[in-house]
Amino acid sequence: MGLRDSVSGYDLARSGDSLLWLLPFLMLVIISLGILRSVRDKMPIFLALSMTVGGSVSAYLMYRERSSTSGSPKLVATQWTVFFWLGFLACICLVAAGIVFYSKRSRAP
Repeated sequence: MGLRDSVSGYDLARSGDSLLWLLPFLMLVIISLGILRSVRDKMPIFLALSMTVGGSVSAYLMYRERSSTSGSPKLVATQWTVFFWLGFLACICLVAAGIVFYSKRSRAP
């Protein structure tokens, strides 16, 4: 058929699903809490909780968006690139890193 089309992340976020705008906000919260040394040292639960919740919500929203667009019959076939899977894997790794970070910080010295 030879038809090609692409959709950017901005186009997906504008498509009517307002929850996708939550992804950059969650990542900014995680980055800002990770940069603040006082939060990391005195209250590691906040950083660990933001990492696990932010990563799991991001992974869920990415998977939900993937499953809602790949199952519908279309004239033009769509496929997901390696960048989707790398982003999804990064979200899963963020959840695991949050759990490991908290487990190492919560041990008694």
